[in-house]
Amino acid sequence: MNACSLARNFLAAGIEVVVADVLTPETCDLYRRELPRSLIVHMTVDLPEAMRRAASREVWLTDDEFRVLHEADAANPPDADHRIQVDTLDLQNQIELVAYLWEARRLG
Repeated sequence: MNACSLARNFLAAGIEVVVADVLTPETCDLYRRELPRSLIVHMTVDLPEAMRRAASREVWLTDDEFRVLHEADAANPPDADHRIQVDTLDLQNQIELVAYLWEARRLG
């Protein structure tokens, strides 16, 4: 909720906002309610890639817990405006794709 309040303040000042968050159906609903004009993009990766990426930082979940969360996301994805698979996209391509979606939304 704090992210929404902060985002609303920036938006009121004419500043565009990006909120990067773990997106669940519940957080998606919150953003829809609190930031109704927002563009919601759900970025996904296949499980092996998710595990590879997770292994590059401190791990707080067991492999089984991680797998269950990944499967839950696939079984009950958030109601995003766009869902993009980013396994094969490098950071620059991901940025360009989200920028394209953002601009397309703005232009109608």
